[in-house]
Amino acid sequence: MNQTENIQSADWQQDHGNFNLRKAVGTLLSYWPRFIFCVIIGLLIAYLYLRYTKPVYIVKAKILIQNDKTGSLSDAIVLDGLGIKNKGNSIENEVEVFKSRALMEHVVRSMQLNVSYYTTGRVKMLEVYNGKPFNLTFCPMYEDSVIGKGATYKILLTANGYELTQGTQKIPGKLGDTISLATGMACITKVPGANWVAGDEFLIVVSTINATTNGYMGALNASPISKNVSMINLSFGTVLPEKGEAVLNNILNTYLSDNVKNKNRIADSTISFIDNRLELVGGELTTVEKQIENFKKSNDLADIKSQSTALVASNSTYDEKINSQELSLSVVESLEKYLQENIHNTKVVPPTLSIPDANLTSLIARYNELELNRNRLLMSSTEDNPVVKNIDDELNSMRLDMLSDISAVKRSLLVALGKLNNTARKIDVEMREVPAKERVYLEYSRQQSIKQELYLFLLKKREETAIAKSSTIADARVIDNARADGNPISPKRSQIFLIAIALGIILPAASIYVESVLNNRVLKKDDISNNTQAPVIGEIGHSPDDKDVVIHTGSRTVLAEQFRSLRTNLQFVISGKGDKVILITSSMSGEGKSFIAINLANTLAISGKKVLLMELDLRKPKISKTLGLDSSLGFSNYIIGQIPLDKIIVPSGLDKNFVVMPCGPIPPNPVELIMLTKTEELFAELRREYDFVIIDTAPIGLVTDAQLLAAYADTTLYVVRQGYTYKQQIVSANDLYVKQKMPRFSMVVNDIKTARGGGYGYGYGYGYGYGYGGGYGYGYGAYSNGYFDEKKSTGLIKRILNSFKGNA
Repeated sequence: MNQTENIQSADWQQDHGNFNLRKAVGTLLSYWPRFIFCVIIGLLIAYLYLRYTKPVYIVKAKILIQNDKTGSLSDAIVLDGLGIKNKGNSIENEVEVFKSRALMEHVVRSMQLNVSYYTTGRVKMLEVYNGKPFNLTFCPMYEDSVIGKGATYKILLTANGYELTQGTQKIPGKLGDTISLATGMACITKVPGANWVAGDEFLIVVSTINATTNGYMGALNASPISKNVSMINLSFGTVLPEKGEAVLNNILNTYLSDNVKNKNRIADSTISFIDNRLELVGGELTTVEKQIENFKKSNDLADIKSQSTALVASNSTYDEKINSQELSLSVVESLEKYLQENIHNTKVVPPTLSIPDANLTSLIARYNELELNRNRLLMSSTEDNPVVKNIDDELNSMRLDMLSDISAVKRSLLVALGKLNNTARKIDVEMREVPAKERVYLEYSRQQSIKQELYLFLLKKREETAIAKSSTIADARVIDNARADGNPISPKRSQIFLIAIALGIILPAASIYVESVLNNRVLKKDDISNNTQAPVIGEIGHSPDDKDVVIHTGSRTVLAEQFRSLRTNLQFVISGKGDKVILITSSMSGEGKSFIAINLANTLAISGKKVLLMELDLRKPKISKTLGLDSSLGFSNYIIGQIPLDKIIVPSGLDKNFVVMPCGPIPPNPVELIMLTKTEELFAELRREYDFVIIDTAPIGLVTDAQLLAAYADTTLYVVRQGYTYKQQIVSANDLYVKQKMPRFSMVVNDIKTARGGGYGYGYGYGYGYGYGGGYGYGYGAYSNGYFDEKKSTGLIKRILNSFKGNA
């Protein structure tokens, strides 16, 4: 290599593989029609999407939980035992209640949200809620018939009723009539005050309760405002703001109603227990009173002897104590019986009765609180939940503890009652002196007093419980009722258009990148420069008329100027006085060797040089046929001595200084002919006779003809055709250059289409140079107006279509 070539090799090694942002941007900009087309299509799709997509509105509400309770101590113990930290409070529990399926299903059923009404438009259906003129209602006994299946009905309003279409069946009907549908028995009624217009059509879509509930649960969101505020934000996404407001308000009302019902469960249980005891104690009291009445009548006890007054007064104190103990014992026994009868059931224990043991009273209160927590958890989970099971185990344990405490209290009451009875018996012994009738009467009176006090106690507790129940209010208060935002949350117009523009840029850029990665042919400048160090001294554009000869005297076309540029660059390659022979080859047939050879020879001839073009592609000659020359006599005849040299050189018909040596008859042994000694003599004589000798030889990638002829050449032009030559063949050409197998190896890029794939610069390219005089061409393209005789540029639509084919 000479010094210039060494510098080029070093530069190539330094730049090879480095990412060039400017080139990448230039490549993308060369496909600008494709980008514009994709952006326009993206914006059109975005517009259609926004035009026919139903906007989603957000409906918001706010509720205050007034009792900010934390979980019970037993809950914490159970959760800690499971290795779970109980960080939740009552606010989080209420959030889960709002998200529970039971609550949403109740709302769906109460509002019949599984039935939707639509009006049909040209493209999409519009749901109607407040403005619908009728309602379809399923009969109560068929209310669950829609579970597991759904249907769509078409209804046409008439003057006296309607006509409902079920599949292919048309069902005429009148308002209020019960009709049989695939989803059950239903009736259609007019909405009061609605405008009934005969001829209007609607669609009725009946969905399953399960599917509808799932959909509305997905649209509902509940979350606490913060950890320090016992307030919950509720939001609901819907395409109909008025329907969303109605649904969210119904959810709030249902929640508050359930909250009150849950609080009344204890009062209802207590009242039921007291009513049962009142019935029993009332019967016993009536029996005792009748016995006293009969005893007085039969024994005439209107006047009691004065001597019994002192004894009765003495016995009065003990009677009161015994009555108090028996009352407490009766309450404890009743509570023990109640627990034993419900040992395996989860029911609250009446807490309002007086029990003479503070520990037992506290245990009952804790039991009822745990029972309520269990019921609350069941609203958002099942009995198989580990937390629920742990609560059940704790409830069972607490019931056993309560029974154990009741037994201890009962024993202590029995002991105290026994002592009082012993004292009372002593007094009874003294009372034996009292007449028997008076003693019996006193016994009846004592029994009456016990029953009466118990009865009055139960009446008092029942009244207190009833008053407490009547004043029960929910532990929550609605702060803000449901209200929809004025603007939809989706789709967002600006965001959709930005996405459309982004996709309109990203998708074509990705397609260009994929095309570049999958492409194995030379399309752009980098495909050559990244695979070889060999210089490119000429770039020849695409011939729009497919002419074989594109340069003549006075030609002002871009192609003519490109061949003139190639001629100029050759002067720096073969600057020596004896350098005359130019070998033109390529990697395979069809890359334009003959085209380059003919026009390069004509370009040199126009400049006043004597030029000989040798048609030495002895296997597939094209030059003679292209120029319309007689090729019956030529090189193959001369080299075997059949004819002298002057007989095989013929005028080209293009320029007086341009002559051609045809191939002659195609020989069976081209390589052997080239290797003859006479070939060397021929080139020696041609060097003396002509200023330039151009050899058009066979492709070097297929046969060895070019390598044999390289011994007689001063420089080699390797033709590469854009969109035709494989990248791997450029790598093979680089091996020829690096190992100096061909003299002064240079490349000529042929058939360059304008900015194809972002390739060869502005217009038809830079005109490389690489040190051979610096010639970077003329920058043909947008700035060449007036300098060349060219046709008008391609139209925009055609350029857009060509951009998808790789041509701009």
